[in-house]
Amino acid sequence: MSLRVPWPVQLVSARLLLRPLATADHDAWLQGFTSRLPPQHRHDGGPHNAGETPRAWFRQLCQRHRRLWQRDECYILGVFDRQTGHHYGHVDIFVIERDDRQWGNLGYAIHNTAQRRGFATEACATAIPWAFRTLELHRLEAVISPDNVASLGVVKKLGLELEGVRKSFERHGNQWVDQAVYAAIQGRWKLPQA
Repeated sequence: MSLRVPWPVQLVSARLLLRPLATADHDAWLQGFTSRLPPQHRHDGGPHNAGETPRAWFRQLCQRHRRLWQRDECYILGVFDRQTGHHYGHVDIFVIERDDRQWGNLGYAIHNTAQRRGFATEACATAIPWAFRTLELHRLEAVISPDNVASLGVVKKLGLELEGVRKSFERHGNQWVDQAVYAAIQGRWKLPQA
């Protein structure tokens, strides 16, 4: 089973706009990446070299995102400030399996200059109901390194359930590391009240 999800979409929250990247977003996207601070921890990419991502490269990135969307493989949504248009990061929903499982992975990243302001939580709280309703997923997992304190805080604020730890699940450099698995299940997940 493969879905045909309309392109583009716009998901709106109190402060944010989530939507696929468009070629006109190059300047905002680049500003978000180049204004990052040096890495704050091992899960933080730090600033970006603008010379590595000219407009032609960015146009290809947008086209690649659209192909992934059209093939029902991955839905990547840029996270933008509703008022200013600043690019804060992204949320992605990767379809792991369709048919009898309707299972996806929830990923998110916020530029370190915009962290600790609730943007990841707000963006994911907007994307999860859309994934259940529009993408027809039944289960969303967030797979997180146990030492990624900020990301663990996001899933806890979102009310995702800890299901366990996958041993030696992901490679970081030459080392295989454990990953904590949190899940939101349609019909069971509710965003906790603040």
